[in-house]
Amino acid sequence: MTHEIKYIKRDSGIPISGLDFIGIIDRGTNIIEIKPITICNLKCKYCFVKCGGYISNFIIDPYYLLEKVKEIANYKGNYDLEVHIAPYGEILLYKDLFLLLDSLWNIKGIEKISMQTNGLLLNKENIKKLKKSNLTRINISLNTFNKKLAEYLTKCKDYDIESLLDNINQLLKSKINVLIAPVWFPSQNDEDIEEIIKYIINLRNKGFSDKKIQIGIQKYLVYKTGRKLKKIQPKSWGYFYKQLAHLENKYSIKLKLGPKDFGIHERSLLKLEISQGDIFPIEIVSNGRWKNECIGKINEEFSTKILLNNPLEFSESYVGKHLKVKVLKSSSNDNIITTYTPY
Repeated sequence: MTHEIKYIKRDSGIPISGLDFIGIIDRGTNIIEIKPITICNLKCKYCFVKCGGYISNFIIDPYYLLEKVKEIANYKGNYDLEVHIAPYGEILLYKDLFLLLDSLWNIKGIEKISMQTNGLLLNKENIKKLKKSNLTRINISLNTFNKKLAEYLTKCKDYDIESLLDNINQLLKSKINVLIAPVWFPSQNDEDIEEIIKYIINLRNKGFSDKKIQIGIQKYLVYKTGRKLKKIQPKSWGYFYKQLAHLENKYSIKLKLGPKDFGIHERSLLKLEISQGDIFPIEIVSNGRWKNECIGKINEEFSTKILLNNPLEFSESYVGKHLKVKVLKSSSNDNIITTYTPY
């Protein structure tokens, strides 16, 4: 059960680059990915990051976030940039969303702003605000039109599909592009995926362009620390793409989307030169989402998520302590640094 919400501001002493669950993620492209909040209105059975069940949640002050986005935009070159808002949580719960959207447009080089949502909190009022804020694209998680299955997958007692579809129609009447992003659960929602494809085709037949209404089918992924659906085994990537090819041929629709479909290209990556297995000193500056997780400050710009190995559990007495950690994961393709202690 959540018992704390931590607000991260400039004077919090917590750098917001380097973490996977909050802050700014740079993957070496023209996309700047931001995660302003970890709170979610759902507790999906398949969530690979266990949203909706954290012991502690985090919210970033919009002005701190904007300051750092501007720095990264300058580093990447102030042209042809997209900000993608993709929290480990639900972005429509972020009270400063519209301030954030409006202010992002003031940063030189930002030409697109997109965001991910489960869509259940959409309503006439916030859709009107999204229009006014000139959101470029909204990605909506919709796995089925079957109310009972949707409620089972999301652990939501009243999943209002009709309202969600009405709100999608309202979005389609605006300048905002819509991408429906179902997760395919083999043997669980096979027919549902095809129904969603038919839904997209029907909308396009009504005159909406391929850009206006898109579909991006996602592969069901299982992670050691995430939630898992009972009796559903994820398939290989080869099998997944083979099935997409089959559906493409069956419905004459493009389903295999890649970076070029979204105008994504390589750009300078702002990261620390740290490799797996490296050992370096940090200062513990905060708890994490779980009792076995905390945040370590590497320098003024970068933090690391620290996994506390048994029998360690986070204690407030750890804050301010200096110790060495060992790198569990650091990729050449992004700025995320995950470490652990003791090692």
